[in-house]
Amino acid sequence: MISMKKKLGTAALAAALFSMTAAGMALAPGAARAASKSTAGDIPAFLKGKVHDVSGAAGATIEKKIGQARTDAAKAGGGTAFFAAYEFMSRTKFHRNYYNGPGEGYAVGTKDTRIRIEDKGRGKNSVTVDGEEKETPSPAGMLLLFDPAKGAGVQDVNLLDIDQSYEFNDTPVYWLGRAENAESSSYLEKSFDALKDDARVLDTLIFAIASHDGPQARLFLKKTAAGPRPGKVREKAIFWIGNAGDGQALADLKEIYAKEQDGAVKKQIIFAIQLSKQKDAVEELIRIAKQDPSQDVRKQAVFWLGQKASAECVKALKDIVDAADSESGLKDQAVFAISQLPKDKSVPMLIDLAKANKSVEVRKKAIFWLGQSGDPAALKFFEDILLKKTP
Repeated sequence: MISMKKKLGTAALAAALFSMTAAGMALAPGAARAASKSTAGDIPAFLKGKVHDVSGAAGATIEKKIGQARTDAAKAGGGTAFFAAYEFMSRTKFHRNYYNGPGEGYAVGTKDTRIRIEDKGRGKNSVTVDGEEKETPSPAGMLLLFDPAKGAGVQDVNLLDIDQSYEFNDTPVYWLGRAENAESSSYLEKSFDALKDDARVLDTLIFAIASHDGPQARLFLKKTAAGPRPGKVREKAIFWIGNAGDGQALADLKEIYAKEQDGAVKKQIIFAIQLSKQKDAVEELIRIAKQDPSQDVRKQAVFWLGQKASAECVKALKDIVDAADSESGLKDQAVFAISQLPKDKSVPMLIDLAKANKSVEVRKKAIFWLGQSGDPAALKFFEDILLKKTP
């Protein structure tokens, strides 16, 4: 299970959980970095079992160390698959937690070219990251799976919480040491570029790169989000841009949106925009809700305006419902969005729409959502209608 210590609405959290393999949140500017847990030439304590050290070669790149690991694994026999692991600086603290208190460590293996990490005591674990109140770039482990019999490139990727322990009893792991983020990002980007149509691995590589602290990861995400990859791959990059939540992320999303033609990709950009706490994010949602050529896309923006509940959002929703030139489908979505506001805002607005809006369909929708609210003021409104007290 994956969870985030960050305030998201129910729908936003559901979409985030669907999108994520694990999470990596934005770092706070100027945050202090946590201390590394490894030194050159040492196998770290969090790796146990069939662990081999190939970190000692002076000046060797990640790629050369993996080449050495590939050679050593082939000589050792016992199967072609092997892991490579190294330390990098994550954008925030990465946690792998036991469900029920302290556990016995994790068993790491493979199945169908995928990495399997299981709590040895219970077979399950959860993954979390620190939320905005604890955004501190921290060391984390990168775990790569290779199987030369099934392809030359990376087969799967996962992150390791280096405060836990991982046992490799079947498939060996080769320790590469500590990697600078620029080199790590470059290596993973090369792996990404070499893949053509394996959506699962592409998704995990996007997550792995997005987890890196530093500007290179942002540049990769922007390039991927705006690039020629299939829409589903681009949508993953868009999600991780929005996950940063800062002004630069919003600027990147607005730039990508302005050039985008694919409706599904536009909807993902809208979702990413609404993750931002920047004031301009609401203004952009309002602009899209009123101006995008596609009614379907505008409806998506209207939905997220209803989740925001700010004064600007409330006014925008009312304007859309009242506008004579708004399509009926967009008005229906705006009435629904109003119904999702806190009751102290939604119920009075719905009553007003039910009483006075010029559109019969809008009045019907407002009455329907009032009936779903269970609010005493809505009940009083219905009593007045039945008793013919309401004009």
